[in-house]
Amino acid sequence: MAAALALAAVPAGAAIEDGYDPEGTPVPTTWWEAANPAAMQADRDYIAGMRPHHAGALTMSQEYLADPEASSPVLKALARAILRNQDFEIGLLDEVSRNLDRPPVVLNLGLFRLVLQPSATEGLAQMQRFQRSPIPAPLAGPGGPVTARDVQFAKGMTVHHQAALDMARAYHANPEARNGFLGLLNVDIMTDQAQEIALMRSVVAAYTGDPESVRVDASMIHGMEGMAHGGKAMPQPATAGQRAPVAPSAHGGHAGH
Repeated sequence: MAAALALAAVPAGAAIEDGYDPEGTPVPTTWWEAANPAAMQADRDYIAGMRPHHAGALTMSQEYLADPEASSPVLKALARAILRNQDFEIGLLDEVSRNLDRPPVVLNLGLFRLVLQPSATEGLAQMQRFQRSPIPAPLAGPGGPVTARDVQFAKGMTVHHQAALDMARAYHANPEARNGFLGLLNVDIMTDQAQEIALMRSVVAAYTGDPESVRVDASMIHGMEGMAHGGKAMPQPATAGQRAPVAPSAHGGHAGH
């Protein structure tokens, strides 16, 4: 089974911090952006929402893996990948926050002055010897019988992931959001979580019972309490039989990245 899952796993490529290279040298690189209070606030607002949201995904994955009713090998592999990959992404978000708290650098260039703000640090994967865990592909199938607990986890995490997609898209659409590092991290978040949603839906479809009868209480979906981006409330968790509501666009579809 492990070999089959490995063959069906999605390659763990990434737009940023692709992973540890044993032949590489751990040299951190600071990213810089033109100092702009509105842009920095957009970054802080995004991190204030995405960081606890990622932490909620870790809690949900831990609870699922600890549950004796959890059955699907594919969902268990997904939960372990979420624990590893999103924990690392939390570290990236924390590092962006630390950079935003650093003082700007002023460059006097004769006729004009340029003020630069540290905005991120690249190279943490190399420094921490981090390798992303691959995500099982939908073609892997459930890998075994699907229990109601599997369906519950898949449905709850799908709602959770959809909120992350909405928040990532809102950041991209925000004309004040200019952090190139966060933009690339968002690409990874959207790519991974869209793939994971497809996987979880395939597992739910393999359930021999009625998936609509499997209830997902809002209290089981962690990290979404009070979450907002750009002043707009994020969607509340859906229960069984409901579609996750789509968050309203905060900025009218303007592409920022």
